[in-house]
Amino acid sequence: MSDPLLRQWEMLKLIPRERKTTVTELKNKLEGLGYSVTRRTLERDLDRLSIPFAIEADTRSKPYGWRYALNMHPANIPGLTSSEALTLVLLETYLKTLLPVAIADNLAGHFAAARHAFSVEHSDSKLQSWLKKVKVLSPGQHLLAPSIDASIQRTVYSALMQGYQVEMDYLATSSAVAKHYDSVHIQGLVQYGKVIYLVVTINEHQDLRLLVLHRIQKVTVKDELLCPLEHFDLQAYIDQGGFGFGGIAQAIELVAIFKNGAGHHLIETPLAQDQHITHLDPQTIKVSAEVLDTPQLIRWLNSFGPDIEVLAPESLRETMAERYRLAAQQYVK
Repeated sequence: MSDPLLRQWEMLKLIPRERKTTVTELKNKLEGLGYSVTRRTLERDLDRLSIPFAIEADTRSKPYGWRYALNMHPANIPGLTSSEALTLVLLETYLKTLLPVAIADNLAGHFAAARHAFSVEHSDSKLQSWLKKVKVLSPGQHLLAPSIDASIQRTVYSALMQGYQVEMDYLATSSAVAKHYDSVHIQGLVQYGKVIYLVVTINEHQDLRLLVLHRIQKVTVKDELLCPLEHFDLQAYIDQGGFGFGGIAQAIELVAIFKNGAGHHLIETPLAQDQHITHLDPQTIKVSAEVLDTPQLIRWLNSFGPDIEVLAPESLRETMAERYRLAAQQYVK
């Protein structure tokens, strides 16, 4: 990028007030934002802009540095830096659904400014190119996100933020009629793939349940504080198999043979810290690891089809064999 005005604008945003920054630091940061500039050019820019923008040179020790004068208010440089714009674009693209709705609303102007920065101000920058070169994908078959009622999402997020109970009508997948819950206590929120789940307790019960945000038909915030589940930790709940969709799971010692190169990715992305791999031949490995016994595990094992043989535990081997027998029957003419 060669526009000197935009480069100078970015440079002014990078100059600190509380400490000095060197020409080398400014040069490296600007180059990281896609600006090609020499030390001499930066020195000329700093000299030229030092008076109107109250920038002072600190020559007491080398390397010499620059900062805004301590007895002056730093110039108000409008707009976003390229790095701020990049961060906001990525935040909006991948994490907006996890923000409290009120905060997302407050950031709407910043999101728009960030998009504008890349479409107009920095349309030829290396960071604009970066946005086109990086993506986040979920493993497995690509699915579209479900439709979520914005007003319901706003109410649920507000209750979670403020710590209040909610009353709701919830339509389960297995039901044609929504069920009414008088008191739902939201203990946590998790985005799993494209779906947002609420980890809740209902009424006076202490057992945890998962409700899906897009299946809520109606919701209101109650004027009663929620009852937090004693000693509940969302990360611990996840680690213990809460999102294996089978409740808190038991650990098992999985032993399986992966054939035709099917399990080679486990060498670099192990199932567990204690995973052990034995190479039986160039295309076949034997894997053992302690994992959680969940429906999700069974679905994952099924995805390898004939390229996996579960050896242990025996109960899991029998489950897999039965599933394959039932599946084969559906294809028999």
